[in-house]
Amino acid sequence: MDGNETRRIDHLEAVLRAAHTRREPPVLDPGLPEAVLAAIKAAPESEETNGVLWRMAAGAGMLAAATVLFVLFFGSGLEEEFGRFLFFDPNGQVLVSLLGV
Repeated sequence: MDGNETRRIDHLEAVLRAAHTRREPPVLDPGLPEAVLAAIKAAPESEETNGVLWRMAAGAGMLAAATVLFVLFFGSGLEEEFGRFLFFDPNGQVLVSLLGV
């Protein structure tokens, strides 16, 4: 940064600092925390929404378990590709590089 940019940044910081110090803090109602808590407590809990979320979570869990079982029984083919990648390398370069040599 050259001197001109530094002066501009310093001027901007001074202007922002002056504007911040002249600002008055907002006046808060002393009963605001109690009013917020009362509004939260008065809000009805929706049992219907809660039941839907639990059913969706159970469905997602069953789908994940079914996916794992499918991959375990039928295989993804990834292990065959990895074996071919390692053992059918004619020069052995892949195996050597994987061993860190």
